Amino acid sequence: MSSAVENTSKLPRSDVFNYAFYMTSEMLFLMMPVNFMNIFLTDNLLISLTLAGSVLAIARILDAIAGLVSGMIIQKTREKGIYYSKWITATRWVIGCGVILMFSNTSAMPLSVKLVIVFIAYCMINLSMNFIQTSQFNVLAIMGGTSLEKRNLLAFRGTQGVTIATFIGSISLVPIINKVLTPLIGSNYAYFVMGIVCVIPYMFGCHFLAKSARKYEETSPLSVGRGVRVIDMIKSVFTNDQLLILILVMSASYIAQYTVMTVAVHYFTYVLGNVMLMTYSMTIGTIVSVAGAFIGPKIGVMLGKKRAMVVGLLGQCLALVLVCFLARTSVIAYIILYSLFSLAMYTYFSFNANYTIDTGEYHLHKTGRDNRSVANGMMNLPFKIGLLIGGSVPMLVLSKIGYQPNMEQTPEFINKFMMMFGLFPAAFCLLAAILMQFFYKITDKDAARYAKENQERAAAAMAASGKATSS
Repeated sequence: MSSAVENTSKLPRSDVFNYAFYMTSEMLFLMMPVNFMNIFLTDNLLISLTLAGSVLAIARILDAIAGLVSGMIIQKTREKGIYYSKWITATRWVIGCGVILMFSNTSAMPLSVKLVIVFIAYCMINLSMNFIQTSQFNVLAIMGGTSLEKRNLLAFRGTQGVTIATFIGSISLVPIINKVLTPLIGSNYAYFVMGIVCVIPYMFGCHFLAKSARKYEETSPLSVGRGVRVIDMIKSVFTNDQLLILILVMSASYIAQYTVMTVAVHYFTYVLGNVMLMTYSMTIGTIVSVAGAFIGPKIGVMLGKKRAMVVGLLGQCLALVLVCFLARTSVIAYIILYSLFSLAMYTYFSFNANYTIDTGEYHLHKTGRDNRSVANGMMNLPFKIGLLIGGSVPMLVLSKIGYQPNMEQTPEFINKFMMMFGLFPAAFCLLAAILMQFFYKITDKDAARYAKENQERAAAAMAASGKATSS
């Protein structure tokens, strides 16, 4: 297919829907381990914060290592004819089993057994996500082709799907767990049932995404052709300066986001003293986020992807600083400020994987070597760094500032908690904005030029090869 035809033809609505449904189901599934794993381990399984944090920190280090190599493995297998869709459909089963294991009621088992199960379950979920998310990034690039408009369309619809999932989760998860399931089967089994309910749609989401991707993969030249040596893949990471900057920026951003998500339930339980307020906050915040998911892309397109991220990160930083000082006793203040945090995020988050794809196109244009799958795989790393620091450090800090399961509030604890809850993630948002502003150089105009010229070079190389063969 020529570049002109590719850029003017429209993506079938069914393919856009399948991509968006995958993103929707992924977010719904992730809300369980991200929001409820820590409190399930401490308050239900009675694992101490220090032990839980230490075990998860080790698992997250292994997870980060897997994130580093997933792109290389996927690219090497793609050269052998194994499509990205195969990774998506195969590893979803490991994830499903991992969720079941993570929220299993092991309260009566010895502590050592609990810790081993938690470790294995975490690795099953998150190591598998490395391969699915890397494949998803590649699928977006393949389905969108060289058209930035198509890539943005998929990213925007996916982001809107994420907000829909967040809305569904915010109005349903806490009430179902605490008001419906817990009275019926007890809290130890309530999380288990809810985990299964959330992971089932994700299994179907993976199936539909793989189904749409297959027909594009069969004709796409991405990662096909002359094999790339592993050493060259490794070098491609360290010679792609814009990819390295983006990894640092996204890592800092995810540290901030995961910090808030990890201890939000503790904020409502031990600062405001009513975990049910979390439902109202999440519901209102998600309604705002839904609006942001539709408004944000328009603002982002006007600003350009780089400026959109800088503006969004600074807005998030301001919101978090104000949370520290204004939301200690007021859920209304928290809802307003968290809504600001979400709106600011969607000015850049709506572009999704396109930042990463741009760095891959940049490196190919710069060096002539196609390691775009490796670049896509590297963007698992910010998720892992965000989880490692944003998910582990706050839990360790909680133990240092006097947190105990089912504890009574104290002014000293609340003061220290709010500093950790607001100022700690705000500092990472500010750092990310500074890095993006002064060190990231790829503009939307540059990205479009790289994609177009890379396509033209590939077409010329194929034509020359054909002529050489015929002669």
